[in-house]
This record gives sequence, structure tokens and C-alpha cells, in this order.
Amino acid sequence: MKRYDRQEKFHAFGNTTQKKLQNLCALIIGVGALGSGIAEQLVRSGIGKLIIVDRDIVTLSNLHRQSGYLEVDANEMKPKVFALKERLQAMNSEVKIEAMNMEVLPQNILSILETHQPDVVLDGLDRFETRYLVNEATNKMRIPYIYSAVLGSQVSVFPIDSNGPCLQCIMPEPPETMESCALHGVLPPAVHIASSFAVAEVFNYLMTGMFSYDMKWIDIYKGEMKSTHIVNLKEEDCPVCRQHHYQRLKQSTIEGEYYCGNVIQVRYAPEDFDKLLSPNVNVIKQNQFVKLLEYRHYKMTFFQDGRLLIYGSENKNDALEVAQLIFVTT
Repeated sequence: MKRYDRQEKFHAFGNTTQKKLQNLCALIIGVGALGSGIAEQLVRSGIGKLIIVDRDIVTLSNLHRQSGYLEVDANEMKPKVFALKERLQAMNSEVKIEAMNMEVLPQNILSILETHQPDVVLDGLDRFETRYLVNEATNKMRIPYIYSAVLGSQVSVFPIDSNGPCLQCIMPEPPETMESCALHGVLPPAVHIASSFAVAEVFNYLMTGMFSYDMKWIDIYKGEMKSTHIVNLKEEDCPVCRQHHYQRLKQSTIEGEYYCGNVIQVRYAPEDFDKLLSPNVNVIKQNQFVKLLEYRHYKMTFFQDGRLLIYGSENKNDALEVAQLIFVTT
């Protein structure tokens, strides 16, 4: 029996769509719960090539919903893309998988897309600023983008290409909540529903030659589901998909960023990862990719690319001051 026999037997799928899938190149940005779920379904289904991009490591709090990872990955503080690639290759060795352990920024996103030339970009993100950046980059390069988001018990998924509205049309401003599971939590069934709808959009495109142009919204707690046709929601004066003004692509890297949950991010140069730390800084755990640090009452995660996350501070200036004290001064 052929590997993909069951999906090929579906009347609208067949061998023709299977061949299209095996020639498809998809790029997933963010491989936490949502992105890893999308990746697993695409790999098991026999996609030709998959590029996975993420900047984070596996932690214990990921494991209740991020099905691509194991306890050993969290214990070893393994970068998500490397841990996930191992699992995905074990699922289907025929798929070409490329793992990129990096942060997606205005300075590199176009290069990523130009280098890999994906047929579709899928959203596994948890930050709206990065989603708006992806929206601009994919619009500029005319690459379809499938938006997916999960918050608490709620799911929203919709496809974006030149025939319909872009993310800027649908949401001119980021939601006030910034849709973060760090503050609002997330239920695993909602994640799996979202990843399935995202992959269903890919399949729909391969089977019919077009996306659904429907926004799927589900609340598993309330037992509610809505589907809204969005093709007519394209704004005539949209700065992105109509006027092609890509403001976020022009932005420079922000030195200090505030994340919800009392987390401040400070950026150093990658070479600072190997700088001598102050004797007042306790190194809790480290590997070649990341260091877990403690200074006074602050816990910190220092990444190989120079990102320093400082936890437990409600005052950005205090956290930035602490960041300046972690290295040995001459």
C-alpha cells in the first residue's frame, strides 16, 4: 500500500494533488504550538520541502501544547527548530527540511524569502508586530500568507494573497490584548484546530487552485464557530496591499523591547554572548545556544544571537540598567 493512499483516495485530492504537495515549498515562521502542529501535518502528508524558522528554545511550559517537543528537549535547552527537525525527519525522511535558528527582523526577512522562494508562508507567530512585518514582506514578494492565531480558547485563521485583503486591511491596528498566551493562557485543543485549518487552506489551494478567502473563528470554550467571507474586505486605501508602502520593512532593530508578562528584551551583538560575565551574575545553566542567568532578583535568558530577556521587571529603565551590569567592566 502506498504511503499517502488514504488522502489520495479522497475524490478531490487524488494523485494529482499529492504530486502538487510533493512539489510544494512552505515556510513556517514560528514553530511553537501552532507552527509545530502545522509542520507535523505537512510533513506527514508528504510536502516536498519545509523551512522552519524560530528564535526560541524549548522550555517545560511549552510541553503541554507543543506536540513537536519532549522533556529531553527542554532539559537540554535545545533550539526549537533543531528539536523539531529531528522529530519531523523521523516522521517522514522523504521531506527536505531546513531549520533556521534565528529571529525574523526587518533586516533579514526579504533575504529569507528571496533565498528560499517559498510557495506559501504559514504563521506560527505569537507577536503581532512580526505578523505585520510578514504581511508586508509577503505582499511585496507576492507570496501567499496564511494567518493563524490562538488565544485562550479562541482560534482565527484566514488566507492572504493578492486577490483578497491583507492583514493590514483586516486589522489596521494590533489588538489591544496583543493576543499573548503568556497573559491569557492557551488551550491545546484550540491550537490543534488552528493548525488543522491552516493546513486545510494549503490543501484547498492545491485541490482547487484558490484559497477559501474565509476567516474561520472558533471558541472551543463557548462552543461557537463563525466563517466570514473576506474577499470584499480589501481596503481601497490600504497602505500595504494597495499603496505598497512597507513601513515595517524600513524599520531598524529596536534596542529595548517590552513584552507582556513583565519581560524586557535587550539586544546585544552576537559576539557579546562570549563576553566575560560579572562575578555577581550566577550562570544557572548554559549550552552553545543560550545561557540562563540570575542577577539579584532578576532571571535572564541570554541567546547566542545577542538577545537578552529579563524577567520580572515592571520598569523598563530598571531592566535596561540591570542589562548594563551583567558584564565585567574594565
